[in-house]
Amino acid sequence: MKDKSKIFIVASVLLFIILATGVNLGITLDSELWIYNFVVRYMSPGLTNVLKVITNLGSAIPIIIFCVVLFIIPKSRKTIAFPVSITLIVSTILNSILKNLFLRERPNILRLVQESSYSFPSGHSMSSAALYTILILVTLKYIENNYKRNILCVFFACMPIIIGLSRIYLGVHYAGDVLGGWLLGSSVAVLVYSLWYKEEKYKLKYK
Repeated sequence: MKDKSKIFIVASVLLFIILATGVNLGITLDSELWIYNFVVRYMSPGLTNVLKVITNLGSAIPIIIFCVVLFIIPKSRKTIAFPVSITLIVSTILNSILKNLFLRERPNILRLVQESSYSFPSGHSMSSAALYTILILVTLKYIENNYKRNILCVFFACMPIIIGLSRIYLGVHYAGDVLGGWLLGSSVAVLVYSLWYKEEKYKLKYK
């Protein structure tokens, strides 16, 4: 694993631990409520409908469909299907463990969609950060055209941000839940990517 990857993962995990401590002690609550009030300042029926569609892109069914498509396409099956799927599986399992460890209740505010699980960290934010981070990494690895690569990377970078903000807007997560999901999701992606392609290089070297 490269030093940059190690630094990123360690820094993300440390920031998550600091955030989780603040969340547990209730230190972050005032800031989180301020962020919620800021995000919903321009709430409208039209915006709500748009964000309800966007937020579903971070849910299980679209992500599963995406992974199935990757396995169906021969070229992606041989290159990115496995690391992307492993990233999402690890992210989902870790999120479930952490939700049941922290047991944080969802915000007691206007909820525009219904959710039943615990709040911290946000599953949608964590899954989307994991998915789009590893897509950025494989894009940088496999796409040589600078224009296409830059467009895709910007798009992939924006998606988890929009999905995370939609969770705050819809009243089902605090900002700390979303930030925690981003931190861990992206670190899982970097870890899996580093280990997967290190193993691939090892196989090619000794094949």
